[in-house]
Amino acid sequence: MKKPKLTLILCIISFIGTCIAYFYLPDIIPIHWGINGEVDNYGPKYMAIILSAIPLAIYLLMNTLPKIDPKKENYKKHSKAYNIFSFYTILFLIIINWITIIASFGVKIDVGLLIPILVGILFIIIGNYMPQFRHNYFIGIKTPWTLTDETNWKKTHFYGGYVFMILGIIIILMGIISNPLIVYIGLAVSAILFISLFVYSYLLYKNKYASKK
Repeated sequence: MKKPKLTLILCIISFIGTCIAYFYLPDIIPIHWGINGEVDNYGPKYMAIILSAIPLAIYLLMNTLPKIDPKKENYKKHSKAYNIFSFYTILFLIIINWITIIASFGVKIDVGLLIPILVGILFIIIGNYMPQFRHNYFIGIKTPWTLTDETNWKKTHFYGGYVFMILGIIIILMGIISNPLIVYIGLAVSAILFISLFVYSYLLYKNKYASKK
């Protein structure tokens, strides 16, 4: 079964399951957890329906983007990477929805550990396939220099693949080592790595521009 079809099936099953669970949910459910893994915000139970509809909305969006992107031909060249990116992003959102539902029934879930691991794995997967993304206007690392230069795009995404995988490992470690100091250090390093993507892209542009003088 192709991933787009599997993704749609999972979205529909999750939405139907949430609609059934809705009638048994308490009136107020947890909708957000803090950095310490404790619930810090609650909302009405209809939020569960909204959360379950988001993966389906993302699925529809991801299937629409290739049709309206001026670079639509490039989606055929990176279809495998695009489908994997879509599948695991939507799967992550579905899991988040069901974590909320399960927690609403009073089941103790170590969100402070589970969410960083899931996010980290998602980043590692995206990083692994990021170098395959071809030039487009919706998916990938968007800087003024990648959008105007395909060579800059390719090199930045090759570098970005390593950055995302490193970020994924850092995020996982932040969840496993539940220490506030480690979390703040991890956030600082993550911010530096993220900024480095833009710096790297700019330096590629600057060096190319300088070589033409």
